[in-house]
Formats: sequence, structure tokens, C-alpha cells
Amino acid sequence: MAENNEIIESSKGELLNIFTEEEDKKGTDLLVMSDFFEVFIGKIETEMGTDTAWEVFHNIEGFIGEIAAAIKGGFDISKMGMLVADYSHFSQDIIDGLKEGIYHVGQSREVAGNLRPAILDENEHLVKFFTLKKAVNPASVLSNISTLSMQASLQRISSQIEDIGRDVKGMIDFTRREALSNKFIYARDKIMLAATASEEERELYLKEADTYLMEGLTDLYSDVNAQVKALAEIKGPFASVKAIDSVLSYINEDMQMIPRYVGLRVYLFNYRGKSEDANRILGEYRYQLQTLADRKLNDGKYTALELIHKNYPYDDENVDFWLEKPKQMLGVIDSYETMLTQKDKDVFYIDVEGSEDE
Repeated sequence: MAENNEIIESSKGELLNIFTEEEDKKGTDLLVMSDFFEVFIGKIETEMGTDTAWEVFHNIEGFIGEIAAAIKGGFDISKMGMLVADYSHFSQDIIDGLKEGIYHVGQSREVAGNLRPAILDENEHLVKFFTLKKAVNPASVLSNISTLSMQASLQRISSQIEDIGRDVKGMIDFTRREALSNKFIYARDKIMLAATASEEERELYLKEADTYLMEGLTDLYSDVNAQVKALAEIKGPFASVKAIDSVLSYINEDMQMIPRYVGLRVYLFNYRGKSEDANRILGEYRYQLQTLADRKLNDGKYTALELIHKNYPYDDENVDFWLEKPKQMLGVIDSYETMLTQKDKDVFYIDVEGSEDE
């Protein structure tokens, strides 16, 4: 019995081995570290695979439209139940191809004439195989699958904000950046201690880690609002481009850090079996995004996102980013919340089998 308990303890500790690179373990600048979402997604997938029994669902003919929608949007709630795409493993090219009609979901004839579910191009050539699986016990996997989808969405928005941030020419203020990273660093140290601690000590360390993450997230939300107000005060035909770029670079850094704080808090709450707290953290993130999107600033002319959009040095590939992407993230959070209400539905999982070309 003691040996079994040790195995369980070891397994639980392994799920906290989030910090794998030297910079992740010892660095002090959050934006130089790994984004951690790949780690979260991998850990969730591992836990989901061990805790869940799946059976392969062979007849996809009636579900082709729903499967395509699931891959494009992360999941689709339909008459067949809850359909969830493992879209952390679908490239953006495939998602965009399905949206644009270049790719479609169908069945590809393998060797020996067998038909297998696949994503095909307009010439019916194979792009990627997948398997449709049905959960034997859907209630036990709903939390993990919804969290998997949310972490993938947070990863995408964080990466996109990092990419668009390269267009801003403001100087990096490393002192400011490290100050906003500090609470994450303190939380990291507590999580690393928790990974090898006893069950009782682990819970104490994780509570302390969440306190730091909560404080850091509060600082970031406050800083975004302060930077937006500063941007609103830079007015007139002689407004300094340098000053505008400096403020935009701060906003960009804040908006990159926030999903990382949110993602780690959500991961740890789900790890501790506190799904309601995880949902609350996402609700707070949703509120902050909604406020930036909807609430007019003091002069009543622009919202925060409209003001950022008005001043941002876009290129041809990212025009309207600050108007469109945060609203898309709001839609993802809304969908996540809807997913969690579907506890009486079947759960189907689109499992990617690897990329192949014919």
C-alpha cells in the first residue's frame, strides 16, 4: 500500500515539473522564458490519457461538418454531443485552410482499400489523418478537455501578441519588465518546491504560489489600464512618436504576460481539483478584455482597444489585430464556459495521428 501511495505521489509531482529549461528555472525575465503552454498541454494530455478510457468511433459520415467546425474553432457543441478538437496539434495552416475552403474533412483510402478519417486538400490529397474517439466516461474528461482547449487558445493569443510586438520600436525597460515578472518568479520557486514535497506540504506551497500569481496578475491588469490612460493623454499634432511607441511597447508586454499568469493559475487550480476557481480566473480575464473592448475612455470617444488600434504601427499582415484578436479570445472564453455546462453530453475527441503527404 505504501508503495502504491509513493507511485501516486510521484505521478502528482511529475505534473508540476513545468520548468524544464535553465532560463525557466533560474531566469528573472518572464518574456525570455518558455511560454509554458506546450508544457501545460502535454501534462494535461498525459493526465487525460491515464485517467480516461476512450473507444474509437469509426462512422464519421454524419459528423463531417461538425468535425470541420471543431478543428476550426476548438470544439463544437452539436446534436452528437461534445466534439473537441485536439487543435494544439493542428497547424494554423490547416485551420486557415478549412476556414477558407482549401481543405475539407473526409475519408482517405489507405492501403488495402480501408477508409480512414482525414483532412484532404481540394484535389483529395491527404493532408493529415485523425481518429475520432468517444469517451467511455465523459464527465471525468470534460474538465481536462476544456482546459486543454483553453490553454491552446491562451498560447495562440500570447504568441500572436509577441509577433505583433516586433512592429513597435519602443526601448525595452528591463527594470520594469522584471518587476512585473517577479511574482511569477516567486510562484515558480514555490511550484518547484511543491513538485518534490509531501502531499500536505505540496498544497501549502501551491497556495503560496497562487497568492503570488494573483498579486502579479493584479499588477498587470492595473498597469495595462494605466498605460492606456497614458496613451490617451498623448494628444495633438506634435505628439511624440517615441512616447507613443514606448507606451505601446509596455501595453504589448503586459498583454503577453497576462495569458502566462492566467494559464499557470488555471493549470494549478485544475491540478488541485478546484475547477470553480479556475473558471473564476478565466472570468476575471474575460472581464478585463471586455472592459478594454467596450468601456469608453474619459473623453467618450474611444475604447482602450480602439485607442491602441488607432496608434499601432501595423503592417499588411496584422492590420486590425487589436480590434479583432481580443474579441476572438472573448469568444473562446464564452465557448469554454458553455462547454462546462454540457456535463450530460457525450464527449468525442479528434486525435491527430501525424502529418503525412501523398
